[in-house]
Amino acid sequence: MNNSSHTLLPGTSLQGGKYRIEKVLGQGGFGITYLAEQVTLDRYVAIKEFFMKESCERDAETSRVSAASTGLLGFVTKFRDKFIREARMIARMDHPNIVKVHDIFEENGTAYYVMENLSGGSLQDLVNKKGKLEEDEALGYIHQVASALDHVHSLHSVHLDVKPSNVLLSSSGKAVLIDFGISKHYDEEGQQTSSTPVGISKGYAPLEQSRSGDVSQFTPATDIYALGATLYCLVTGSAPPEASIIYEDGLGRPAGISDGVWNAIEKAMQPRRKDRSQSVDEFMALLPSPEISPLASLGRNDKETSSGTPVVISSVAEKSHSGDNTVVNPSSNEGTIIETDEETATAEVKPVQPKKKSLTWLYVVVGAIVAALSVFVLLPGKEGEVLIPAASQGVVSESDYNGHDYVDLGLSVKWATCNVGASSPEDYGDYFAWGETSTKSKYTWSNLKYCTDNSGDHFSKYVPSDESSYWGESGRPDNKTRLDLEDDAAHVKWGGTWRTPTYEEWEELIDKCNWSWTGSGYKVTSKTNGQSIILPAAGYRYEGSTGNAGSYGNYWSSSLYTDYPSRAWYVYFYSEYRSTYYSSRCNGRSVRPVTE
Repeated sequence: MNNSSHTLLPGTSLQGGKYRIEKVLGQGGFGITYLAEQVTLDRYVAIKEFFMKESCERDAETSRVSAASTGLLGFVTKFRDKFIREARMIARMDHPNIVKVHDIFEENGTAYYVMENLSGGSLQDLVNKKGKLEEDEALGYIHQVASALDHVHSLHSVHLDVKPSNVLLSSSGKAVLIDFGISKHYDEEGQQTSSTPVGISKGYAPLEQSRSGDVSQFTPATDIYALGATLYCLVTGSAPPEASIIYEDGLGRPAGISDGVWNAIEKAMQPRRKDRSQSVDEFMALLPSPEISPLASLGRNDKETSSGTPVVISSVAEKSHSGDNTVVNPSSNEGTIIETDEETATAEVKPVQPKKKSLTWLYVVVGAIVAALSVFVLLPGKEGEVLIPAASQGVVSESDYNGHDYVDLGLSVKWATCNVGASSPEDYGDYFAWGETSTKSKYTWSNLKYCTDNSGDHFSKYVPSDESSYWGESGRPDNKTRLDLEDDAAHVKWGGTWRTPTYEEWEELIDKCNWSWTGSGYKVTSKTNGQSIILPAAGYRYEGSTGNAGSYGNYWSSSLYTDYPSRAWYVYFYSEYRSTYYSSRCNGRSVRPVTE
């Protein structure tokens, strides 16, 4: 079969002339990707066509695709349906570092989906051109890919083919994850559909991907292996050894890699799944904290707000250094804010003054004065915005309960103005493992309350009866899916009716408030009454260090993640994104109390 008979020819029209094929961009075992012109909008897009090269054939005159034999018809139909479902899944993801799907349709006896066209090549192309990247540049890309993977995992999915060639760059340099697994399918019984595993990228796939068996063995840790392998490629300029070689001989350390980067790579690429970092945040906690947000590597248009005003890229907390690992000191909010100028895209460095402690009385007094003035003063609004009282622009303590201030945002619960352990809204406060009420110097499975086996496999409390995760039998089910007050840090520390928010209450805060990045956290403003709270980006604690303080926020909910009872729901955010997600119960995270 010659090439013209199994790919669409340049000039071929789809959807009645809406799209016109320009050329082939790439081909794989399950699809062909084309560059096409979207005629109606005068722009170029990428179109992926379902075509199994070993099982499909195309009529050269009509372009119609069919199964190569009658016996393959059911097989091809099954995977075409999965292709369509996958396209719909990607379309729902809506993340800046995940490829955008614009359209899905069926034609020529097969299926297509239309994606944004990314013209900057792939990370593999970049490495082929430049060789190994400087660590700062490599980490900028890895932060973006990690953010995309974190979102994928939050949707109960795994990518299973993370590698440099599946990360494309936009014209502004933004990293975008593509190829969500059409070549990695298993049948309904969980077995591979051929004797030769499909979709296995040598050097980037761990051992479990090359073994037949239950698909439950594929977890976020499978993607973490590939993420570490991708970082290995970026900082060495070469593909990593195959998983089987690492299993036999170990992963040798190439020269020139800093301790922090190497520790993250080595931990991610452990042959045994349980020895790896189990989530994106655990992997990122091992990396050196960047001096600026990973989004700083993007082009100017990627950083502008919808109003076009200059935005704060990052605020870097005070750091202490031990070797090549950067440890953020959560007790300090000193740092640097880098602002971009809309016209020139130049950076201006402005020092941030240290935050004073014990200023609660000042917030109350100032809040009261501003509240009184708000009767007479309205802040000017931009065109199309509703004018609200000046007092509502800041954090105004409407009242206090049991010695702690709260704000009524017009939601189902009232939200505290500070984190547990903080003395002002901007202070980070303390970090707690889920289900614990005291801070500690090291956060691991081995010292987690209710964990009985030092590895996160078995628990003596908070084990739902319908537990069916890959963690296996996690102790006798107790049907508990929400923290008891005795295990709730907010309640134990503050008393009264204070408690940690549920998953649903965090979702309500996300959906019914406007979130505005301040440079080191979010100002969260009610859409109902204009009242606000501040959520500082306090980072998180993993083992003995603090990660991503000043850039990322991680706040526990009181809700267990019932599919994997080793994890609990939390809210995760950075300057471009916020969402609920689940993570290991042993990690140290912030707690923001609520009350009825």
